[in-house]
Amino acid sequence: MLPAFAVAVMAWRHRALTDDGTIFLRTVRQILAGNGPVLNIDERVEANTSTLWQWLLVLLGGVFPGDLGYIAVVTGVLLTAVGVFIACDATRRLYTSRRTGRWTAPAGMLVLCAVPPFWDFASGGLDSGLGTFWLSVCWWLLVRSQGALRQHERTAHAFVYGLGVLVRPDLFIVTAVFFCATVILHRPTWRQTAAQLTALAALPLAYEVFRAGYYGLLTPMPALTKEAGQTELGPGLRYLRDFGVPYALYVPAAFLVLAAVALARRRPIGRLLILPATPVIAATAMTIYVVKVGGDYMHARMLLPAMYLALLPVLLLPATRLLIPVAATIGIWTVAVIGPWNPAAYHSTSSSTTRVRDDDIGLTGAHNPDDTRDWTSAFPGLEDSLSAADAAGAPVLLRLRPSDFGPDLLMPLNPAYQDTRVSVPGWYLGVTGEIVPLDQRIVEMWGLANTLGAHLEYTPGWEAKLPGHRKLIDDVWLLALDLDPRIVDPPPGAIAVTRENLAAARHALSCGDLKGLMDSTRAPLTAGRFLDNLTGAWKRTKLRIPRDPFTAERRFCDR
Repeated sequence: MLPAFAVAVMAWRHRALTDDGTIFLRTVRQILAGNGPVLNIDERVEANTSTLWQWLLVLLGGVFPGDLGYIAVVTGVLLTAVGVFIACDATRRLYTSRRTGRWTAPAGMLVLCAVPPFWDFASGGLDSGLGTFWLSVCWWLLVRSQGALRQHERTAHAFVYGLGVLVRPDLFIVTAVFFCATVILHRPTWRQTAAQLTALAALPLAYEVFRAGYYGLLTPMPALTKEAGQTELGPGLRYLRDFGVPYALYVPAAFLVLAAVALARRRPIGRLLILPATPVIAATAMTIYVVKVGGDYMHARMLLPAMYLALLPVLLLPATRLLIPVAATIGIWTVAVIGPWNPAAYHSTSSSTTRVRDDDIGLTGAHNPDDTRDWTSAFPGLEDSLSAADAAGAPVLLRLRPSDFGPDLLMPLNPAYQDTRVSVPGWYLGVTGEIVPLDQRIVEMWGLANTLGAHLEYTPGWEAKLPGHRKLIDDVWLLALDLDPRIVDPPPGAIAVTRENLAAARHALSCGDLKGLMDSTRAPLTAGRFLDNLTGAWKRTKLRIPRDPFTAERRFCDR
């Protein structure tokens, strides 16, 4: 109980709702308003990677009154604390029994207490708390499975393992490793294995059918935008180094490896070693995957699940004469890392990643920006711009000056958006989604929730900038989509837009697979449209659009 309480206290002291966390909230509010799981009411886009977190917030938002951002913050902290408690109980059960009553000492738990990003993301409004909880439950079930279980219990375990891809797509790695471990441990019959596989895959496959038919894709849109199948080892290795160096994580890693070796020598060689080895194997696989795809722009976030998995078997250590010094040494390291004498533990010194909490405090001016009001009050210019656009008397595309969010230009909006008064390009999608009314349109500029942007080829020259944010939509495509087509000349301030390439972009949007892509999210959702989306999802997910409108026009129209 004490380790979980310590993590909860630190997470609460560092609570801060992130802008990325508020992205979930617009979709949640759309669902609660009866508009479906969308960002804009006129376009079916899956803006969030964690399906379960999104629907959990829908449930909580429908039951509890109050600010959805604050609900997300509190829920994240609670899930993290409860998850740590469950994980510690599982580790204790791994090494002790009611008969022996042996004491345990914290070891890996001290590492969790020494790494500030673990506290920060517990309350960020993202799926991190849910991920910690799910990993903890999987660990607890795995340890429990060493005993005698009935077939229906093992099937229920498989169902829980299968939820990983709905918590976050990359957690499918953990699902696969944990399920394989249970098969090796218990060697079920073919019929039992088939039953467990059915339980494991039932809900993810059902949602995948819904996703393909509703959104027309096989993955959440952010996964497509970030090109989750790519290989970028250079940025990935820098991301790994950026996580390990500020906290000198190699120090506890070395001592915990020694402790693990000592524990392994005391256990019988054979199947029981599979239990502690399973989360370590999953952690290794996840680390390799994160490095392979190039990491992320958020410091440490993508590596936190791997760190947590690796620590699960050594969260607590048996209080023996050999292992108590290990725990004591890690305790000294903990004090050295999180003290005021090590500012690198709290503030970023890297140019390749962002300490999100530092940015949140800088943008909102609040030490604990834990609800949406802290964010919306920090952007009064955006609200003023929306008021000016609404008073224009006709539907408009609102161009915002990125430096201060003051109005840049009001342009006639494409009449295809029949019930929309204003379309707003959003640089900070979360806070923009909070301020822009649900029945008005947001253009997500980074391609993370933009049908066309997600399929664009990478922006040239962005290789070293903002991993995961390399599909910034060009002005020519933005105007081709949202500017009234009767306007043929580029408006003032448009970057690299000419009359000719604007016409080419508009023509490309009316042709072939590109038109089919836009229809998959914007055409009314009939039974026929659902079936067409479902059967074409594989091809559509692979589709990439050249940034040059003339090249795109030749590819999609000259056939």
